[in-house]
Amino acid sequence: MLLGLYKILSNPINVVVLGWLGIYLFFTFFVFIYKYLSLIFWIKKEEEALNVLLLSDVFPQNSSLYSCISRAKNINKYAFNACIESAKKKATSGLIFLSVVASTAPFIGLFGTVVGILNAFAGMQSVTTINMIAPAIADALIATAVGIIVAVPAYSFHQILSKKVEDLIATLKMQRDMYLSK
Repeated sequence: MLLGLYKILSNPINVVVLGWLGIYLFFTFFVFIYKYLSLIFWIKKEEEALNVLLLSDVFPQNSSLYSCISRAKNINKYAFNACIESAKKKATSGLIFLSVVASTAPFIGLFGTVVGILNAFAGMQSVTTINMIAPAIADALIATAVGIIVAVPAYSFHQILSKKVEDLIATLKMQRDMYLSK
């Protein structure tokens, strides 16, 4: 096992590719956990503010829209929309990173595989059997597998967080509509 790992890591391209994908994977989980928790708390706070708004005519101070609207000269739909867009921009920060990881990780892995296969073919002697070349090709395919392993959580996390952002924006729009309808 360790000999196989040493053989894979003896190629500097594999070290770069697997290191890059490892960094991607670490930050993918970090961004997801941080954004997920902050969006959960933000949505809960906005739902509480919506409930307060439903029961009274006063715009709740715990809403993230309150600080934005309180600075507006005219409180109208356009001012609310600008505040909601500002909240959306804040809520979606970090999602682009997940999208980039989901789309580039397989290609980074594929690059490592192509270089590994090229090295396998370059190392062939004049007479080579499939039994001699197959292990080198199998080792080269590890980079593609790692790329896919990194891309799948990044894509899944992006979709989960995008849905949470949609939930947040829907709650903010309900606040806007409730306030303007009174």
